[in-house]
Amino acid sequence: MKANIIKKMMIAALTVSLALTPSMGVFASGDMDNSGQDSESGSNTGTNTGSLSSSKGTQEEVLSLVNRNLGVDEDGKISSINSLVEIPSTSSVAGIKSAISGVYLATAVNGSVVTTGVDTIVGGYGLSGDEKPYARMYNLEAQRSPLAYAAIVEGAASLNAAVGPAINIELGKMKGGKYSLLSADGAVIEIKLGIPKAFVQADKTFAVVCVRPGGNVTILQDKDVNPDTVTFDTTGGQGAYAIIKY
Repeated sequence: MKANIIKKMMIAALTVSLALTPSMGVFASGDMDNSGQDSESGSNTGTNTGSLSSSKGTQEEVLSLVNRNLGVDEDGKISSINSLVEIPSTSSVAGIKSAISGVYLATAVNGSVVTTGVDTIVGGYGLSGDEKPYARMYNLEAQRSPLAYAAIVEGAASLNAAVGPAINIELGKMKGGKYSLLSADGAVIEIKLGIPKAFVQADKTFAVVCVRPGGNVTILQDKDVNPDTVTFDTTGGQGAYAIIKY
């Protein structure tokens, strides 16, 4: 009985932890273009063309929020940006550019992209003409989301797997300059992440642990054969994701 109570408390706390994880919602005041071009593996490209406030104080707050979420990059260096125009609105992995616009700040991986096309997502989630799919990806720091990270570690342990970089992925939509999440019960959306050089290992099997608000943990298998990337199916909504190997 005591164990069940503790488990329920952990799930409730995890839900709050995921819900309160510093979010990129500050960028929802306007869409960002998807015009950045870069064929290099693992690059983030494009600039912010959203209708963010021009107030110096507001911009400083936005930059502070962004930099708190960047953390370290795939080489273990502290990431930071100095101006709003540096916020990438797209990303690429192994020469594949993300199919949808968004905020791509997941520097812990070697690029992060949505490979499912816009029309497929629109149809799969019944979006209207003025609704556009929109992704937000940024680093997950264990110390800032301890319960989510603990659930990731527990999921990896079920396979005796080593845990690699962890990121937050929010798959949503833009409508009239406002952002909202897509349903977690919707159609399949394919994601591809670049595996950091330090975590690549030719003789290992790769997968992704996904932790959803509410404490649901799933293992998402790698669909590709490229040793430098991991490709997996997920659905809309918010989740904490981590690359694992075993």
